[in-house]
Amino acid sequence: MSDTVERDLDLAWELLEAQPTNPKVAELAVKVLATQPERSSALMVLGYHRETCGDADEARRLFLRVAGRRDSQFIWAARALRRLALAGHDHPEALRWARTVLAHEHEGWDDWMQLGSAQALSGDHEEGWRQLDEAVTLCSRTAPGQLPKALGKRAEYLLESAAPPERFAPAAEEAIRANAADPWVAMLLGYAYLAQYRFDDAEQLGLRLLREDPTDDLLHSLVDTARTMLGIVEKARGDNITLDDIRRTGALEMAWRQIRDMKIGTDLGSALTALEAVLPDELRATLRPGATPSELAEGDEKVGAMVAEDLLTWHNGQQPGSGAAWGLAEPFRLLSAAEILAMDAEIEADRAAHPDWPENELWEQVMTDDAGTYLVAVAFGALVRRRPGRPDEPVAGSMADWIWDRVADFGGRDPRPAPLKTEEPPSDPHPAPGEPLTGVIVTMCDALGAPEDSAAYTELRELFPGSTVRRTELAPDMPNADGVNVVALDGLVKRVTVDVARCPSAGRVISGLDLGGYSHQVDDYLRAGGALARDSWVNRANGETTVNYDLAGHRLGLVWGAGKLVRIFVASDS
Repeated sequence: MSDTVERDLDLAWELLEAQPTNPKVAELAVKVLATQPERSSALMVLGYHRETCGDADEARRLFLRVAGRRDSQFIWAARALRRLALAGHDHPEALRWARTVLAHEHEGWDDWMQLGSAQALSGDHEEGWRQLDEAVTLCSRTAPGQLPKALGKRAEYLLESAAPPERFAPAAEEAIRANAADPWVAMLLGYAYLAQYRFDDAEQLGLRLLREDPTDDLLHSLVDTARTMLGIVEKARGDNITLDDIRRTGALEMAWRQIRDMKIGTDLGSALTALEAVLPDELRATLRPGATPSELAEGDEKVGAMVAEDLLTWHNGQQPGSGAAWGLAEPFRLLSAAEILAMDAEIEADRAAHPDWPENELWEQVMTDDAGTYLVAVAFGALVRRRPGRPDEPVAGSMADWIWDRVADFGGRDPRPAPLKTEEPPSDPHPAPGEPLTGVIVTMCDALGAPEDSAAYTELRELFPGSTVRRTELAPDMPNADGVNVVALDGLVKRVTVDVARCPSAGRVISGLDLGGYSHQVDDYLRAGGALARDSWVNRANGETTVNYDLAGHRLGLVWGAGKLVRIFVASDS
């Protein structure tokens, strides 16, 4: 009998590896358990089989039985429960099992990688991303042959935890260098390049991938977009279009987010599918059937492709006055395609009468309270509340986020990773329009044009006692203790430069300025504080972009490299 049991168990494992969904796997495992119910390995075979067949609840029940025994199969059951929790987007549960695994097994780089993923998905982003890096380091030291796999997993987990493109792109680049055969990561890298305004890199990567798969529509879109942006940049000098103008539309960042969300299953289409499954009957009764292609267009005009087209294909609007069926404080209802097209035509016919709907901005109205207020998708995909004569008010990070919130409200599973943490509000409030920028920059500006024996110069040197002083423009900026360089010509201060990475006080140069923010966010902050955009240029030798502003009669300059703020300087125009 014992030999028969062992033979059946061995056969179950072999069949599981070759044909995991074959019903014979379950037959053999159940046969073993009928004779030896204490065989945890048979329960594991049955659990893996049920998991592969899509029965996650039964698989979880079996793995929990094994885990409760605390025998030799415990670590494998814990790993399986961790995997099921991640697949089911139960991020806190996944983190609990990831820590349980590491309490029993410390050597495997993949276990540490899974911990980092669970941490980031649960909201501890920086610690989780640091843990992913450490797992790669551990792999390079203990299993160098598996390093390409580890690099690919790190890129995948950064993507799944909503890492911004400037975090994801370097990791994806390293993964592609180690394994050029991963076309999906490579394509996502191309879209990350677009979001970083690295159009040449996006085009070259897209062309290389198209040689391998010339039929991929997303790759064609990547190359076409990159070339379009390169053409716009080339014409910008004569057409008064700057990179900042392009950035302010948010179109590229939005494209990156949509592609990323599609990969991890949190895009608008996935959200609408999930919502359809949990719609309350009262709400469902107010929704019209999905729009046909002819309803989405009127003559040469079409509804917007940013979010409106997906919404209307799902349901072509909602009965007027039925917004309360969503169960929210404000009774917004879905607009129909006909309503959107009619409203667009009305706005286009008399722009002056519709100042809240600017011609040179990206927006799509999608919902209304039937009293003159709308929910509108705008630049960077954000959803805002738009009232006549008032500034837009944020409602959700995107239309997909708003839908996922409704899915969760109606009892459905929310697969989104925890939102990226924001920094604590600065001690100095965000400057109101017209309110001058504050911080160390005030002292820096006061010192410009002042002699070296002035009180302003003395105060500057007291703020940055380790700063170096150049007395000729021919001498290079030399790294120094506090990352600050002063240029003094003919006894007068002409320029003060702060190296953001080196200067411990860089965060207080301009009070409340987010040194880690995107350039468009920094630009908005500076403009709100009285800085006037002047010009910008790209150093083709190193790829750095310098953006100049007029501020208090002087020149304020910000230097960007690889999506990060590199230097801040103020200079006298005289």
